[in-house]
Amino acid sequence: MLTKKDQSLDSSSVLIANGKKPKNKKIIEILKNAKNVICVDNGYELASELNITPSVVIGDLDSVDINKISKDILIIKDEDQNTNDLEKTLNYCLSKNIRDIILVGATGERDDQNLATILVSLEYIEQLNIEILSDLYSIEFVNGERDFEVTPMREVSLISMDKENIITTQGLKYNLDKSKLSSATHGISNYSIGENFSISCSSPLIVFKKL
Repeated sequence: MLTKKDQSLDSSSVLIANGKKPKNKKIIEILKNAKNVICVDNGYELASELNITPSVVIGDLDSVDINKISKDILIIKDEDQNTNDLEKTLNYCLSKNIRDIILVGATGERDDQNLATILVSLEYIEQLNIEILSDLYSIEFVNGERDFEVTPMREVSLISMDKENIITTQGLKYNLDKSKLSSATHGISNYSIGENFSISCSSPLIVFKKL
C-alpha cells in the first residue's frame, strides 16, 4: 500500500527500528544530521520521540497507528508473513539502490530480537553495507577484506559463524595471521593500536567496535 508517490532516495540511509531509544550523543547526532531516515514499522514512534521526520515507514504496520503518520511521509504496508519488518525494509532499500545503511533502535531488552537482527543483517552481507549502532557498540560485517578507521585503544571483538574461517588482521593488539578463531570467545576484547585496522577473512565475520 502506497499512500504517497514514491521517489528516488539517497544511496545511504538511517533506519530506525522499534527498540531501545538511543542515549549516546554520537548516535543522536547521526540521526539529527541524516539526510534520509526510514522507519521500520513502529520505529516511527521512536523517531517521533526524537523529533525526527522520516521519509518512509515500512512494515506490516500492525503496531503503528497509520492515522498518526504525516501525509507527507511515504507509507508502505507489506503483510508478507515470511519476512519480518527489518527484512521488508532492507528489501525496500535494495529496490531503491540504497546500499549503505546505519541501523538504530534495533537493540533493547529482547535478546532474541537482538540476535535475530545481527543474523538477518549477516544474510545481506553481499548486497548491503550495514552498521548496527547500540549505545555501546558499532556492529559491522566483513566478507573478504575491509579497512576500519578508529581511535587508538578502541575495543574490538571478532565473531565468526564459521569455525573454518581463515582470518588475518593488522593494526590490532592481538593480530591473526591466516588463522582460525580457536573458540567462540577467542576474538573477544581485542584493541586497536592506531587510527585504523584491517581484516581479511574467508567467510563472513561480525565486528564489534566500542563506541
